[in-house]
Amino acid sequence: MKLAIIGDRGIPARYSGYSTLVEELAVRLTRDYGMDVTVYCRNHYYDDRPREYKGVHCVYLPAPGGKNFESIIHSNLAMLHAVFRRYDLAFVVDPGNAPFALPLVLRRVPTVFHTDGLGWKRQKWGRLQRRYYKFAEWVCARLATWLVTDSRAMQEYYKEEYGAAGSFIPYSGEVGQPPDQACLEKYGLERGGFYLVVARVEPENNIDLIIREYRAANIRRPLVVVGAARYETPYSQHVFAEDDGNVHCIGSVYESCMLNALYDNCYAYLHGHEVGGTNPSLLRAMQAGAACVPLSVVFNHEVMEGKGVFFSKEAGQLATLLRRLDGNPEEVEALGRIAQRRATTFYRWDAVAAGYAEMFRKVVEARRGHSSCKVLLSDEVYRPWEFLPSGQ
Repeated sequence: MKLAIIGDRGIPARYSGYSTLVEELAVRLTRDYGMDVTVYCRNHYYDDRPREYKGVHCVYLPAPGGKNFESIIHSNLAMLHAVFRRYDLAFVVDPGNAPFALPLVLRRVPTVFHTDGLGWKRQKWGRLQRRYYKFAEWVCARLATWLVTDSRAMQEYYKEEYGAAGSFIPYSGEVGQPPDQACLEKYGLERGGFYLVVARVEPENNIDLIIREYRAANIRRPLVVVGAARYETPYSQHVFAEDDGNVHCIGSVYESCMLNALYDNCYAYLHGHEVGGTNPSLLRAMQAGAACVPLSVVFNHEVMEGKGVFFSKEAGQLATLLRRLDGNPEEVEALGRIAQRRATTFYRWDAVAAGYAEMFRKVVEARRGHSSCKVLLSDEVYRPWEFLPSGQ
């Protein structure tokens, strides 16, 4: 099968959960399933531009337009390029790219879209941008040959909102290199001696709320905030101004071994994301065995299987929870064990790759046989239990 992957910055992954998915998926589909995979990359993110990366073909195209239009322009160029390459299937991430998929649809190239989360709810966007993302979501549901969602809640949302069916396949939290303990020395931290937040500095990730509640808790362990804003905003300025002896805003940490060390050594991980479906940052914290304390929204409850502790936006609720956890290391250790078991048994890259391989094959089979994707994909394609070691 000849497959194109379109819509993210490219590989090797550097900047986002989508990039990690694209890299892990492209490499595994090439290596383990014999597929001929091409990933479209945004050229200004890569000084070196090899034609192949771990057996995956790379095509580099311009991505002008800044934060508002970079993704859309690059994806549009990539889809126009892909029309003439005779791919068996195109996999497009981010429904915001859907309105530009018409050339692929007209050429009858089976096109699978990853729905991401509720992009039109992101507070960083203005009114016009939110309307566009809602419109793009509608277009995605109608143009796509098939959909894939990273959460059951998003799968149900597309079914109820648009009558559009899709397959559920999440991510894994196993990312990058093993922890480098030198990271703790670099940032002046101790094992189990800090709380951690890892998020883009955007309003819907509620970093300001977490900082406010952390200060109200009046606890000893510092709060480390990992993340940056690609473009300065009043919100990012407000968050970064909180940096002091108790709150440490250290910016982005791109080296996986360093970031994994922070997940591995934190006392607890605080997760404020609310609109993004299954979030890779939460999965990485779970994989590391961190005690995870997520915001109480449907996506996070699903990821944690409803187990553990959650916080709300109610003033004082998280502060009270932090004071309790700060004085109860036994509870914190138990939360870490719960999170890690969920991550290692349910969120697995081997199962992810197998699910995508099966889904892609059935979509192509349906198109070639003039049959229904709904019929061929009526059964689950994500079956992590098949990959568990015996005895688990």
